Amino acid sequence: MASRLKPLLIMAAGLCIAQTMQAQQHYNAWFRSTLSIPAGEKFRIDAEFQHRRQNGLGNSDMLDRNLMFTFRNWIHYQHNRNIKISVSPFAYFSHYRIIQQPTDVTANPNSEIRFSAAVDLQHRVFKNLYVVDRAAIEYRVFENPQSDINRLRNRFGFRYDLTDRLKSGIYDELFVNVSGAGIAHFYDHNRVMLNMEYSVLPNLKFDMGYINLSRLLVTSDEKLHEHNIYLNVTFQWKNRKQSPPKD
Repeated sequence: MASRLKPLLIMAAGLCIAQTMQAQQHYNAWFRSTLSIPAGEKFRIDAEFQHRRQNGLGNSDMLDRNLMFTFRNWIHYQHNRNIKISVSPFAYFSHYRIIQQPTDVTANPNSEIRFSAAVDLQHRVFKNLYVVDRAAIEYRVFENPQSDINRLRNRFGFRYDLTDRLKSGIYDELFVNVSGAGIAHFYDHNRVMLNMEYSVLPNLKFDMGYINLSRLLVTSDEKLHEHNIYLNVTFQWKNRKQSPPKD
């Protein structure tokens, strides 16, 4: 019996490997710049600009084509060192189609207005090691006939502060659609992220890393796998009288 099952097991393993290799891969580069302005001791206002690029049809050049342009503002309330509450009263997104077929290359972008709220938590485990969690809700309004979507997202992970200026982390962030996308598309996408954050100056910070993303498009029943590198630059407008939040 074992000798008969062995060829079947080898065939099944081969089919699984073939399916994995045939899964469509996508390559993106994400860039974001943020101007952060303090408004009192515990409040901060951010103006955020984002541009994403994607590979073209039949290549893996992650800078080949437009993927997204974004303007978003945030209002942050730093309750203490471990709790931050954020609200985005307005965000504008211009989405280009993810290129999977020739018609996607010339398709016009689709606009989205988004409203968001989030809470960030952290807990120190050891001297320089933190457990971090970010929960958020987003209300997405699209220009095309697609229904408005309510989406929840949660990012959980660990951050290690190598120095006061250099930090690294590993995170997993799950996105789910709670309304507007149908039960079949309750799962939206998942991100596994590795990052390095470096404060070059007291008011200038770079955040860079890699994101492995598994996405289920609303218009598809098959997952799309993405490889993303990103660079975020934040300029902090310093208030000379500003003091760090107290525990």
